[in-house]
Amino acid sequence: SSAFQARGITRVASGSLPRRASSWRSCIGRIDSAMASVAEAAVVSGAVATGAFRYNRENYMYDQGLRWSRFTTGYSMSMAQAAMYREDIRDLTALTVTKQDTYHTVGVIFFVLNFQLIMAGRLGVHGPSPPGWLLGLYWTNICSALTFLVMFTWMAMHASARATAGSAFMLTRHVRLPIPTPKMLDKARKTGNSYEKQRVADVLRVPFVCPAGQESEVDPEAGWRVPISDRRMPRWYHDEVDELRKDEGGAKPVAGSNPEHFELYRGLQEEWWSYDVYARIGIFYFMCHWLTSASLYSQCHIFTELRCIWPAYTTTACFVFAHRGILSLDILKKPREGSCLMGLPVEKVVPFTPFLCCIGMTIDYSILDPTPVRQGIIYGLAWVCYAIHFAWALRMYDLAAPVMSVQEREESPGKPWWPQEWPLPPAFEEAIYMVSAPKATQQPCLQQEMKAAKGKRGYEVPTRRARGAPPATLPWKLFRGACITVISMWVFIMIGRAFEQINGERWLLKQEGRMERWPSHMQPWMSPWTRKGSRNEMCHAGGCDRRLAESDGEAHQDFAGTAQRLMATLAPIADALEGNAAARSSATTTPSPTYAMAPSQQVAWPAEFRPTLLAASEEAGALVAFTAGRRGAFVDVGEQAASTVAHFVTEGIEELGEIMGAVWVHGGLVVTTTRGDIAECAGVPTSGTWACRRVGAPSLRLPEGLAAAAAGRAASTGRLQAAVVFEGEDAIVLFEADEDAVEWLPAGEVHLPHAGRTASAAPRLSMTASGEDLIVSFEDGLVLKRSLVAGGGMETVAMPRAASGKRWHSACGFGARRVAHLVSSAGIGAMPELFVSSASA
Repeated sequence: SSAFQARGITRVASGSLPRRASSWRSCIGRIDSAMASVAEAAVVSGAVATGAFRYNRENYMYDQGLRWSRFTTGYSMSMAQAAMYREDIRDLTALTVTKQDTYHTVGVIFFVLNFQLIMAGRLGVHGPSPPGWLLGLYWTNICSALTFLVMFTWMAMHASARATAGSAFMLTRHVRLPIPTPKMLDKARKTGNSYEKQRVADVLRVPFVCPAGQESEVDPEAGWRVPISDRRMPRWYHDEVDELRKDEGGAKPVAGSNPEHFELYRGLQEEWWSYDVYARIGIFYFMCHWLTSASLYSQCHIFTELRCIWPAYTTTACFVFAHRGILSLDILKKPREGSCLMGLPVEKVVPFTPFLCCIGMTIDYSILDPTPVRQGIIYGLAWVCYAIHFAWALRMYDLAAPVMSVQEREESPGKPWWPQEWPLPPAFEEAIYMVSAPKATQQPCLQQEMKAAKGKRGYEVPTRRARGAPPATLPWKLFRGACITVISMWVFIMIGRAFEQINGERWLLKQEGRMERWPSHMQPWMSPWTRKGSRNEMCHAGGCDRRLAESDGEAHQDFAGTAQRLMATLAPIADALEGNAAARSSATTTPSPTYAMAPSQQVAWPAEFRPTLLAASEEAGALVAFTAGRRGAFVDVGEQAASTVAHFVTEGIEELGEIMGAVWVHGGLVVTTTRGDIAECAGVPTSGTWACRRVGAPSLRLPEGLAAAAAGRAASTGRLQAAVVFEGEDAIVLFEADEDAVEWLPAGEVHLPHAGRTASAAPRLSMTASGEDLIVSFEDGLVLKRSLVAGGGMETVAMPRAASGKRWHSACGFGARRVAHLVSSAGIGAMPELFVSSASA
């Protein structure tokens, strides 16, 4: 200004100072005004820039918080949805597993019931066998039921196991929770100083004046970013999309897309859906045959054993209408092309065949005379039943055959659904309760959203699906084999029935008298050959007829008394005849020795000593006599007299009960007590006592009680052997065991030829010292012997003359083919006598 002023002064000096001074002042004023405007604009611009910077930074920090929240919230919701997907897998699997476990439980229960009809309730055991035409229907039905029972039980096990394994596979490999990694968490987090790295345009953008750019993405073909929507987004949003939500491959997040776990599971169901279906059909076929066989079995029981008519009809009606009910519930009447029976609804007729059988059984078991016309009516009804069941077997094959659907089924709540590519039997659509994974859902899949890219090129990788596989046909092939087996059984049984009618009923098997089995009520009860002549002859699987058993016992008692009286009368005549026969044959043959009791040996018994048991040593001449109260004495037997040489008392077996039998073996004495215990007394008595101990073998006593028993040792093996007569029995049961054995082993049974003698008192049992022979003595003096080594029948070794007032006690083997026998008189104070047998020609 000083320069201008100097120049102005100079110009003033030249004469134009006033005019120029005024111009300069106005110019300077304008400059000052402009500079003030610039300064004001700079101040305003600074304020605006500062405000924009703060505004954008606040937005950035807010967006970074939303970025973190969105990241964590998205993963939380995705994990919740993944948990729901895992629940989907469990629900779909539980539907199959629960059904199959129920089928399997039902199968196990009916295994017992089915075998009850086959084994425990055997027809023809409790009475005459039912007619052959009914047994053919019954056995074919019950065996067909067993066939389908095995099939559906095993298919149920396969379906349940495979579904459980498939669920475990899906849950452990595919349907997992989407847990973010630490690297992902670090990448999602932003710090405040990251704002410094943002673009200047985003940092100083003035709101409303400078709008943000449109949402865009990089076009891989063009190489630069192109708008994808009208939304205005800052560049840090695009960075977030590029960093956290870029395309990683996956399903397209559009309406109608299906979650991957459904697609994978539907493919996995190919492993077991056919087992599930045919297990359900199998239980239906089993129940149809079982109900029919149960009604036929009831008729056999009611007619052949109970001899009733009207209960047979009422019982049959229950099974028939139950059968009709399950047929109506399970079979859906749908037309089908190519049916082997032209769609003939045999299922409407087959439940009522037991009524036809009931009519035939009524005629067969009635009091009517067996005329050819009536027999023809029975056989006609039977052939109608056979034809219906054969047609039903063909119909079952037809109903179970799979058919491919021509269109997708419509989904409906409460009804089954499966994809079009699964071939299922259309007749059982409403009974199989099959639900597959859906092919489309309305709810979006967050995991697919998180994996998919945004924009028009976001979908590049298809949805993961299970490997493609043809439909599982093995269950149908197995089930088809069962149906063909049932058809073959009906063909075979019908051929057999035709042969039986032409050749004659039951003429191929041996039976007594070749008796024709029609009508059945005329046939007598025939017991098995193995029970002929025994007390169990009239017994059956349910036990003995007690009234028959009692009458048999009374008959035995009557027979025994008659035999005793007849024996006393015929004894002298028999002796005379035997003497004459011996005299006639003595010139040419060597006489067989006959045995009679020699006169009694005079024994000086101790006072109050009343022995009832005898045992002999291996060497002749030594006996030991016992009382039931465990007192004993050695007896030395001479030619005409006997004397006691020692007295003793057994010790150590007081708690085992009274002595019932005694056998003198190598090294000591073996005694049997009333409790069934076996004791052994080693060596000889010492100081008037004979020490005994119980052996390790178990007791012989049974709930029936012991009537007689004796035990010894086999000299050849050293094993214990015992002979027992139980209460109420007239047979001797033989046992053997080792000393440390836990139980006795049966070794045989001996039937007494003189069973009537046991009616009043049980026989006495003894054995020889070697254990080779069994000695049986009766109260009338008869002594029998049987070899335990060679077997065979009983041999009479002593038969004294009949004498009144005598009671014979125990007998024992005494030397070579001799026996010693104790006898007591009826008089008061009479001492027992000792008899020894002797051979006479």
